[in-house]
Amino acid sequence: MKPQQNPGTGYIGLILLLAIAGVLIAGCMDSTSVGQKTTSATGSQQNGKASVTPSIAPISGTTTKQLTASQTVPVQDRLAPFITIDPVGDKKIGDILVISGTTSLPEKTQVYLSWSVNSDGEKSISQRPILPGVNGTGHFRFVFDTTGFKPGIYTTTVATGKNGISGSVQFSLTGTYLGTDTPIYYSGASVGSSGAPSITVQPPGDRQQGDIFLISGTTTLPAGTLLLCRVYPAYFEDKTKKPTSSSDGTLTDNIGGDTIVTGGTGGTNRWSFAIDGEYFETMDYIVNVSTVSEDFTRQDIFGKSQFAIR
Repeated sequence: MKPQQNPGTGYIGLILLLAIAGVLIAGCMDSTSVGQKTTSATGSQQNGKASVTPSIAPISGTTTKQLTASQTVPVQDRLAPFITIDPVGDKKIGDILVISGTTSLPEKTQVYLSWSVNSDGEKSISQRPILPGVNGTGHFRFVFDTTGFKPGIYTTTVATGKNGISGSVQFSLTGTYLGTDTPIYYSGASVGSSGAPSITVQPPGDRQQGDIFLISGTTTLPAGTLLLCRVYPAYFEDKTKKPTSSSDGTLTDNIGGDTIVTGGTGGTNRWSFAIDGEYFETMDYIVNVSTVSEDFTRQDIFGKSQFAIR
């Protein structure tokens, strides 16, 4: 009679063999050798050298989500037309005010300057052509005498007048207002008549092309009187003074604007007007200052002088 085997013994042996095999397989998977790769949440190791997973920094401080390598940071379109105005800084009444800047607009393009004072509504002031600059950009410059300006916060815009291309700057002007809200338009005695007032022009002297300077003088007209100041080439009155190098149409065929008489002493008041020599060719010029009627059709009392741009 053969002895019976205990069936539990065989099952136990099989379980032990399976357990040992599992341990050996797990050990092989956990072990690392040169040339093998392990990864973690923060980086990787290849051929014994660690490398950090590439990432891209957030675009702004308000971004909390990390960008992936497939995302790109937007690039500004530098080919778009632009007008950039230089910082002005705070000014005092009587200072010369310069509004300048650069632009991608072509040379000779007209740009227009306007401003509002203390948010009282925008007023159109002046226009200028774009002049050549450096590195393919053009530039512009507007020059003003602030003697008759109101104090306040000026918001200034330079624009093409179309296509929405513009630039802006803000500055403050402090001091005592020397002008008037109701300008006087002279309508009294004509030139040569008895009792006619006078206007004198202080000779500005010769200047260099690009100079910024004031033309000024005195008058017996009352403070608040509006004057018209015009500057034009001397050959307009004397053809022999036209230089051979001059173009047929200068940038300054007839440049000018209005100014206002401010209070002086001893019955003599003053006036002034800012000139930007960058827009002048090298030749002789005449300064003509006169009273003007309200509709700008009549001019009576004149003052006159001459200077040269060399």
